Amino acid sequence: MRNTIILLFIGFCILISCNDDSKEYLVGEDFINLDSKLVLIDTLTLLTATIQSDSIITSGTNRILIGAIKDHEFGDLKSQSYFTLAPKEFYIDENSIYDSIALILRYDRYYYGDTINPLSYNVHEIIDDFEPKDKDQTQFYNTSYLNFKDEILGEKSFIPYPNKKDSINIILNHSFGENIFKKIQNKTIENINDLEKIFKGITIIPNKTSNNVLGFKTRINSELGASVIRMYYTLDDGLNSDNDRFIDFEIREIFNNISNNKSSTLLSPITDSEYILPSIDTNNQMYIQAGTSLNMRLEVPFIRDLTSLESENGGTVMNATLKMYPNPDNHGSKISAIDSLKVLIIDNKNRIIKQVIGPDGNPLYATLKSYDEELNFDYYYSADITSFIEEIQTSTYLTNYALLFQMPNNNKSVDKLSIYDSASNKESRMKIELIYLLY
Repeated sequence: MRNTIILLFIGFCILISCNDDSKEYLVGEDFINLDSKLVLIDTLTLLTATIQSDSIITSGTNRILIGAIKDHEFGDLKSQSYFTLAPKEFYIDENSIYDSIALILRYDRYYYGDTINPLSYNVHEIIDDFEPKDKDQTQFYNTSYLNFKDEILGEKSFIPYPNKKDSINIILNHSFGENIFKKIQNKTIENINDLEKIFKGITIIPNKTSNNVLGFKTRINSELGASVIRMYYTLDDGLNSDNDRFIDFEIREIFNNISNNKSSTLLSPITDSEYILPSIDTNNQMYIQAGTSLNMRLEVPFIRDLTSLESENGGTVMNATLKMYPNPDNHGSKISAIDSLKVLIIDNKNRIIKQVIGPDGNPLYATLKSYDEELNFDYYYSADITSFIEEIQTSTYLTNYALLFQMPNNNKSVDKLSIYDSASNKESRMKIELIYLLY
């Protein structure tokens, strides 16, 4: 490596390791000209941190998400689901006799945590109108809630089987179902507005001692069906013996309240969306979790100083590839399901500016790759952030932009990752491999 290039890097706080970490190549005459050089840099200074974004919208999520997880690193998590339901038609024959009512929750195969031990769910009846408490809002967030009756409408203890074509059947209070049945039958309830006067919806609360979160279907699927409240009755027409009937109350609106308690973790200093918790204070790791919107923040502070490398004829960034390595202790076997991370640009107050655009012109995602088998770390995430580097470097004004990484299914799962920062050991350290062309 030429000494002049090393001195330039040191002079502008771009830390380059000699011999192994930075290389300089002559570019062939057919490419540009004989004197052109490609400089490879993989030791740019990176400032990394964990942040917690503002509340995320969970309205309209096509997943009922229920459960609780104790986690000494990310914080104890709880997900409670709220939804309102109605039948497709409001008619019951006058000769019908009420039998029973049940909530049927159909697995959608999503789960996180331990599925070996028994779980317990309690169903309660909502007493608030199904609308956000803040009248200026039109959607529900992961922090939203509605008041409900203390009385348990139904309860169930069970061992989950989320990978089977199966469902959970929770018997609901007999008189609750009979009351609605009679009001539909005698035409007191003839439409949704009538129904909402006496039935606002239900919420499902997990037992705090459970250690998993399960997902259930909200919409009809040809393979799995949908979760419903099913009212059973018999039609007494005096003709047929097989007169068992039912009415399904289908989900109309839903949101999930997802909370986490970080008070006993290294993440406890995060109190609002503007707080930036450096990775040096969290064991050289950054934390990402869906549902609670814990996200990773990455800033490249000295990228504008690359212009100092330019020769008399100038220079340009040819490619900038980010590589980052997850801590295997935190993702476990779920890593294959977290095949990408959304990449966004944020400002100095962690406000989202836009999503990064990749070289193909589409929104950019950091994608999961297989790693070198000779090393201990089996996976890493890779993202071509050339457009971001160019935007920072060529901007006519000084920007305070950084990159934010979050789960693509941020509002309907509780998947989690922790990523090693650039100060971690050499095999797993985060780095940007940047190729710079000197003309």
